[in-house]
Amino acid sequence: MINLFSVKKKQQEAAQNNANGRAPIKKQSPGELRVQKDITELNLAKTTSITFPMGKDNLLNFEITICPDEGYYQDGTFVFSFQISPLYPHEAPKVKCKTKVYHPNIDLEGNVCLNILREDWKPVLSINSIVYGLQYLFLDPNPDDPLNHEAAEVLRDHPRQFQANVKRSMAGGYINGQHFTRCI
Repeated sequence: MINLFSVKKKQQEAAQNNANGRAPIKKQSPGELRVQKDITELNLAKTTSITFPMGKDNLLNFEITICPDEGYYQDGTFVFSFQISPLYPHEAPKVKCKTKVYHPNIDLEGNVCLNILREDWKPVLSINSIVYGLQYLFLDPNPDDPLNHEAAEVLRDHPRQFQANVKRSMAGGYINGQHFTRCI
């Protein structure tokens, strides 16, 4: 769990220093406050972790790493970047898969087809909801709502071939001329 109370304490100290003639601190937006709450309430599985590549003071940009322990993508490591708007939770986060993956619901540019990131987003949803959705995509890929139509067709019509393609892609192989970086 991230100690966000220390962030709040630093802000209070900075505010006191401001009273002593130093530069003013930036006030947190409602979106930043909500993200702070969501992150402290994250309930990550042992196969999932969070990092803050831009530092723990920048809560609006972070990465979630998912390492499925079952299904087609077992033992793979998949990194997703999250960019949160100051309008959060009224606007869904922007989520991209940084790991090139052969998946019906993730295209080769990293765009993710998850309904709660688009038309089904509601302010009552949280970062936790998105993480659960991403984990579920690896457990049960959906060929009926694809971004990668070729992968969806193979999953639908030739599940064993799909499984072989996933294994080859995760091992750093080629599928239909596309190279995938090793992620196992």
